[in-house]
Parts: sequence; C-alpha cells; structure tokens
Amino acid sequence: MRAIGAGGEIKFGSGVMVAPERVATACHVTRHAATIEVIHEARRWVAQDQIGSLVHALCVLIVPAVEIPVAQTRRSEELRAGERVIAAGFQGSGRDLVVSRGAVVGLYRYDSGQVIRTTASFDFGSSGGGLFDEAGNLVGLLAFKGRTGQTLRFALPSEWLSPVSPVAGTFTRIERSSMARAFWEQPQEDRPAFLGVAMREAAEGYE
Repeated sequence: MRAIGAGGEIKFGSGVMVAPERVATACHVTRHAATIEVIHEARRWVAQDQIGSLVHALCVLIVPAVEIPVAQTRRSEELRAGERVIAAGFQGSGRDLVVSRGAVVGLYRYDSGQVIRTTASFDFGSSGGGLFDEAGNLVGLLAFKGRTGQTLRFALPSEWLSPVSPVAGTFTRIERSSMARAFWEQPQEDRPAFLGVAMREAAEGYE
C-alpha cells in the first residue's frame, strides 16, 4: 500500500481485506494521504475514501472493484496468552511480504476489545498488516511497537472492525487535515494505563 501526500511524500504500509471493497489498515499510514493506492501482485487500485477512528488508529479504505480474498476473522477475546500467532505485512517499500511467527504474551482490555502484545516481529511498512492465528483467522491488525524490547509489539483487536462494535460505531470519514492522534501517540499522562503495565511486564521479562 502507498499513501501519497499532497506534496508527493510517500508512506508505505499494509492492509487486510475485511469485506468486499473494504481494506483495513492502521490510520497512521493513511490519515494525511491525498491518494491511497492498494497494490496486490501486479494490480493496483485507488481508494475512493476512508473511514475510521483516528484515536483507535483503525481505518477502513473504500476501494471499488478490488479483487483480493476477504480474511476470516476471530475475536481477540478468544485468544489466550502463549497461543501461537503469525504476523504478515509488506515491510520496507511494500514489495516483499514478510511473515513472522511468535506468540501472544499479553492481552489488554481497551474499549470493548483486547489489544494484543506479541513476540511475532514486524517493522516499518508492516503497519496495518494482519496478525493471524495458526488456522489463518485474522485476530488483529499490526499497529505499533515500543522503541526497545522485542516483546513490545502490539496489534489492534479484530472485533473493533465488527459493525456492532462500539469502536466501529464511532467511525467517521477521515479528513487529512485532522490532527487527532492514536492512543499510543498521546502525551504520557493521557495514554491508556495498559501501556504502562505492558512496559513493566516486558521489562520484568514477562513473556
């Protein structure tokens, strides 16, 4: 995926097909883009619009006529610590799919879902990609990582995408002029308490 700003600047990211003509991704990749291109193999589509919740970092691109298989989903609330998971995203320039195996090491209740902390590694360009269980079900969207520590990688819960989710109920059209920031980008005093808990757990070797 390529998110192209009005001045020509480019951000690379990943996305997951979650419904016909709907591609979910992490908002920090696409929120200020003038044009968003969805690329799959040799084909390319342009997103018509995007909706989502900037504070939850969850955006859904509206992409007419896109032909990519829709992922089957599983609620993150069904996960258990220690369960094996797989991170998949297009790192770097977005051309190479990188798959990494790991485990769930933390589950944190936040706004009607459980944010997932995992040892499955992902890096620049993979934001918005999928975290899958061993059966291939989408359980989360790759979102952000701590500056230090291999176990400080987080995925947004798949149930936030459900039409009956309170988070999905707040979705609005994303305006690229908006200055709203994701929950982990807030000043430290305004971040959810679970982020501090996760950092302490990682520092203490809780994996």
